[in-house]
Order: sequence, then C-alpha cells, then structure tokens
Amino acid sequence: MILVCDVGGTRTRLALAARNGDTLELSGLEESPTTPDLAAKVGRFLAARRVDAAAFGAAGPISADGSIRLANADVSLDAAELARAAGLPRVLLVNDFHAIAAAIPQLPAATLEPCGGGGAVAGEPVVVLGPGTGLGTAIGAPGPGSWRVIQGDGGHADLAPVDDEELEVWQRLRRAHGRVSAETVLSGPGLERLYAAISGKTLGAADIDSAAWRGEPDAVQTHALFTRWLGRVAGDFALTAGARGGVYLAGGILPRWSGRFGVSTFRRGFEDKGQYAGWLRAIPSFLITHPTPGLLGLAALASARP
Repeated sequence: MILVCDVGGTRTRLALAARNGDTLELSGLEESPTTPDLAAKVGRFLAARRVDAAAFGAAGPISADGSIRLANADVSLDAAELARAAGLPRVLLVNDFHAIAAAIPQLPAATLEPCGGGGAVAGEPVVVLGPGTGLGTAIGAPGPGSWRVIQGDGGHADLAPVDDEELEVWQRLRRAHGRVSAETVLSGPGLERLYAAISGKTLGAADIDSAAWRGEPDAVQTHALFTRWLGRVAGDFALTAGARGGVYLAGGILPRWSGRFGVSTFRRGFEDKGQYAGWLRAIPSFLITHPTPGLLGLAALASARP
C-alpha cells in the first residue's frame, strides 16, 4: 500500500494507492484546506494503518536539501518529518506538476478530452501545464524502459503581449503589479487581476466565471484573453520541449469551465507562431478531466522507486 499526498496552494488531498495488475487504484481520498500541519494530517489519516511507501507532490520548487516550500502558501514539506509521520525510513517529494506528468501514461483515455490538433507522435515528449492557485508546468518523455519527467517552474517565465489588445492590458498589469509573469495572469488570482485590468473592477474568480456565462462583456473578454494567453504560453512551451507527443492541460480552473473552455481561442493562440504555425497545428492538446491526476502520478512514481 502506498500513501499519496498532493499539496496545492489551496487544497491538500491524501489517499492510498495499490496496484491491481497493470492498473493503479486509489482509495480513501481525503481532502482538506492546505495548512502547515501536514505531518499531523498524515498521522491522523494513517492512524493504525501501515504503508510500504509514500509520495508527496507540492506546488513549489524543491530546495537543495530536498524540502519544498509552497510558492503560494506559507507551508513547507520536510522529507524527514513526513517520513516519521508515515512510519517509513524515507518518502518521495516532487513538484506537483512532476506528479501530473508522471500520470500521463496511466490516465484512462476517457479522462482526456481532445482540444484540437492532429495525432500524437509516439516516442516524442509531452508538456503538461495548468492554471490553478499558480501555473504549473512539466515535461514528460519516454525513456529507456521508463517514463521520464523533467519538472520546472515555467509559470514564472515572462509573459509577452503579441497584439495591440494584449499590449494595452499587459501595460495595465505591469503598472499594477510590476513584472508580469505567465502566472501573474494564468492562475486563479491571475484571472482576477486580468478582470481588474480590463474592467477596473474587483471580482472573485468564481464570480468572473458566472458573469462570463451570463455574457457580461468584461468577463467574456477576460475569459477570452486568458484562454488566448494560455494558448500562447502552451505553444511556447511546446516549441521549447519539442512536444510532438501532445500538450496536456490540468489545474483547477479549466475542468470547472468544462464545455465552456474556448478550444478554438486556445488553439489560435497556441498555433500563432509564424513559420512554425503548421508544426504546432499538428500537435494535439487534451484537457485532463481525471479528478486527481497528481495522486495517480505520485502512485506511479512511488511504485517504480526501488
């Protein structure tokens, strides 16, 4: 039995995982707000149960000492402390999007919603990114006998305007927030910043969504520009990684938009790369609808670890 735990900037999910033949199965899912007392949560979750391994994914970079401090919350994960809480000699700590990228070969086809493009090229890299509390990124690729993941923090790369509309809004964002990274816009808080830059008004992310579904012009423009910029960033990432295996969209925002996600707007931003437009047009994109891909990826990583 494997303990898996996904620590996001807003929510923490704990579950148990076990392999059933070639399939990894999750059970006992428990979700709670992300708070600093993670080791105590692990102890309460396990109670008298014993596990053979444990893996944790968290929304932040891994430090030189192997710990993780969340980028968008005052929470740290210490491997030794979590190992004691789990009753194990060691645990695995990775970035949360490392875990999602590790899940790609495990995801059932029914949990991948096609979002345009051609067919995936076998053996080629994939990229994974998604807006939530922040903007996570990772690269996955087949390797000798295994699936390899390269984690990173591409959400903190600079965001560039491409046309006049984007430039005007980008300048408002820069005046209000200083440096504009991809995460400045492409995240839950970023959606609120983008709406404020467009409308001059303050509104929460869920209320922006509701206003957009009602057809409120500023909210509709916010969703459209958010989606186009997400496409541009995803296209940049695909060019950097050579991701002919596909682009996979995750995070907390897009699944809740469901059928309202502007696929054509996303693909226009994704493919708008001059002489590389045709190359990008061939790359498929997918929306991950699996409810807990990070937990599935953590289970895959822990089960493969010697």
